[in-house]
Amino acid sequence: MLLLAMIAVTIAAVVSPPDPFTLVLYALPLLLVAAALAYALTYGTPDVPQRRNV
Repeated sequence: MLLLAMIAVTIAAVVSPPDPFTLVLYALPLLLVAAALAYALTYGTPDVPQRRNV
């Protein structure tokens, strides 16, 4: 999660104008996406047992 949050803030800092308010407006949605992505990668689909051909 920390790595995804750092990437989100870096993207917001590069893309947005040099204004702290605009940086927050860009970073908050990206942080929400980063949190959702971290949750999906951690708790996504459960391990599905593999079928064996007999």
